[in-house]
Amino acid sequence: MRRTLTAILASLAVALTGCGGGGGTANPDGPLTLAVSRMNATLDPAEALTTSYLRSYGAGESLAKIRADGSVAPELAESVEQTAPDTWTVRLREGATFHSGAPVDAEAVRASLERSRTENQLAANLIQGVTFTVADPRTLTARTSGPSPYLGYSLAHYELQIHNAASYAGGTATPSTQADLTGPFRVTGFTPERELTLERNPSWWGPAPAVEQIAVQQVSDGEARAQIALAGQADIVDLLPTSAVARLRDAEDVTLQGAPAANTVAVYLNPSSPAAPALADQRVRQALAWGVDRQAVAEIAGEGLTEASPSWLASNPSVPEAKNQGYTRPDPELAGRLLDEAGWVLGPDGRRAKDGAPLTIRLQTWGNEGPTGEVLQSQWDALGVTVDLSYVDDTLVQQARERGDWDAQTAAFTTLGNVPSLFAVQMGPEGSGNYGGYDLPQVAGLVERANSAPDEASRKAAVLELNALHTEVVPSVPVHPRPQATAVSNRVTGFQPHPLQYENLVQPGYTFAESP
Repeated sequence: MRRTLTAILASLAVALTGCGGGGGTANPDGPLTLAVSRMNATLDPAEALTTSYLRSYGAGESLAKIRADGSVAPELAESVEQTAPDTWTVRLREGATFHSGAPVDAEAVRASLERSRTENQLAANLIQGVTFTVADPRTLTARTSGPSPYLGYSLAHYELQIHNAASYAGGTATPSTQADLTGPFRVTGFTPERELTLERNPSWWGPAPAVEQIAVQQVSDGEARAQIALAGQADIVDLLPTSAVARLRDAEDVTLQGAPAANTVAVYLNPSSPAAPALADQRVRQALAWGVDRQAVAEIAGEGLTEASPSWLASNPSVPEAKNQGYTRPDPELAGRLLDEAGWVLGPDGRRAKDGAPLTIRLQTWGNEGPTGEVLQSQWDALGVTVDLSYVDDTLVQQARERGDWDAQTAAFTTLGNVPSLFAVQMGPEGSGNYGGYDLPQVAGLVERANSAPDEASRKAAVLELNALHTEVVPSVPVHPRPQATAVSNRVTGFQPHPLQYENLVQPGYTFAESP
């Protein structure tokens, strides 16, 4: 059962007091305090769904990072350069160390990347076919089986976070209690999926952060996070529910921050579901996509913090052409014709059926996507499709997926980065995001074309063809970028909105404004 709001606020106050913070409002002399919707269950950066959290709290780094404009810049590396069509050269920063004090040299970085490849399927997808070789203590060479113009984006991905692999193989750190990373802040305390404390890393390669301590508390209930933000009980509060947007915009001591997210909330469809065999028919999947009024979903569910995504790639700011692909308008009439052609006929009761079986779909939503699910349920109901909607914890979503006992689920994947590889994740035979197990042999050829094209225009053409294939097959119905509503206390300066939220939740350049 969910904790009551009073209990959540009391728990947060106790946690922050233990770190030197206040119990009522953020203490100007205390730590930077965060109330977040979800936290990691482990500190092992090779575990899926862990590295994005560690990065967002300032503990972890990759060799490069993605800027707000979509370009790639060095991070832990001093430089990351493509030195031949199939070769990238990484030059490491002199004197960089892990939190344990061990040197970040080329062999340690290679070991980190190889451990991530072995332990993490998404990481393996990102560097499939890449061979890492140590050229000298500060230089690592990455060679691919063919041209690799997007590898810089892969090396910037949070799943390739650099960690001291030796510490996680019987060394001093254990994945559950310690983290041997490289970021500007290092972990001092951790309770899985509950709280995390960090302190300034005195050996970080960059300028010393002004913030000395950080306290992070998981607060799963969206309304509780909104109340914490309004009460000034945390400096930064993430993923606020859209129902709280108006109140936060009017608040005096906080600023509501946001940027269009570079990810696409989509409804993933299971063509092998025994409970919804209609989803095996591409015409039915296309009908569901044409039946969505995305602008209405964005306005109702997003409170002005998101926009329509007519195609899966439309949320990528570096490929604006994708906004003109896909389901650019709602077309319920076309949706109806497609369902008719597939044999799902509208009855006098307004419900569709085939051979006496009703057209029913179980839709699972989680996180902040409950309102999106409600609007979709209404829009698909107008087509004659009965939607059994449930709002569940993401753990239950994953368990249903593992059992194969699911019809439709909401999920959001990053669209900014190594776009061909991201499409391979979505539609490739071994793709970790190909939840429905779609068999699309043409994906490999299009990914190869995008990677081997001689110029940017040719690469973009191949990427847009991948996007068109996704639109045609509909492994998932794209809806909108995930809304990013973050409340930032006015005592914190230096916050910069970013389309990838894990890139900006904690930044080393934060300072605290002086009290009036």
